[in-house]
Amino acid sequence: MSWLLENWFGSKESLEAVREEIQESLHKEIYLGVSGLDDPEQSSNRVPSKELFLSLNGPWDTLDEEEAELLRFVHDELPPIIRNEVGIFPFYTQVTRDGYLVLTYIRNATEQSILLDRLRLDLKTPEGKVVASKSFDMMTFGPIGDESSRPCEFLFRWDEFTDLPEEEIPLALGYQKPEKQSGESVVAGGELEMDEMEYYRQQLAANPVEEGKVDLKALGLKKGENGSLKVVVLFRNGLDKRLDFSEVPIVVHDANGEDIARVSYTLENMKVDPKAFRVIAFQIPASSIKKQDFSVEECTVFIPKAYEKQKESQVYDATKPKGFLQ
Repeated sequence: MSWLLENWFGSKESLEAVREEIQESLHKEIYLGVSGLDDPEQSSNRVPSKELFLSLNGPWDTLDEEEAELLRFVHDELPPIIRNEVGIFPFYTQVTRDGYLVLTYIRNATEQSILLDRLRLDLKTPEGKVVASKSFDMMTFGPIGDESSRPCEFLFRWDEFTDLPEEEIPLALGYQKPEKQSGESVVAGGELEMDEMEYYRQQLAANPVEEGKVDLKALGLKKGENGSLKVVVLFRNGLDKRLDFSEVPIVVHDANGEDIARVSYTLENMKVDPKAFRVIAFQIPASSIKKQDFSVEECTVFIPKAYEKQKESQVYDATKPKGFLQ
């Protein structure tokens, strides 16, 4: 990425010298609508960008200090973000040999980490004409921590364009929000460590996906950070077609069968391929936990819609194997 950063804002000699040019280069921020507000852009409840932690991991952790300083400077110059929202803020675009590159910050102004599945993004002309549309797989991007930001690049390759505009025409990033689901919803979050995922894969390998059966159930439960609970959910698709999961309700009971938590997670186009499975962790925030005097080891967690068809059973204990979920 160094070659790209070296070309930002011409040959300005200092960070202060590019302040005005940064503001001229910014695009409009896209909000994913996780706050539940009908029109989040109208909210005055905002968080200064400087209050978010900028995480330079992945391909960005190889930058030298001067380049990292430029990224931090650009981030801190961004306008405030709406509280309890997740925004995608394009701050640089470039026409490359491979396609149209858009560099963004994905900013999480919520109090929980989030895990995006797929994002359907468009490129639009100033007149609003869509010239390219692409679904980006975000699972490998990993979780975005609470009240933090991460740089992210989106490349629209030239063969993915439905119409090639003139090179001098500026293009804007667009996002088509999914239809709202009824009932309470929170952001799908949490994260699975590599050893956790490997453990579950080994366990599931002995129990392959059943032909013609769709399986959705909770596999594990443990305490999370800041008083939260971490629930691991299995999605298995035994059909011959890909399935799209948009909502996952989760209920946690204590040893007496009383509610500990009852939440519904809205997913961003979470798909499971035919004859395949996915394992995803969800974080139940402390604000959604109704009781504090309970033992996690004695709790039962289940998916209500699946529970209607089968007898409730104790949660699969994934905390006992040595080295797992410790």
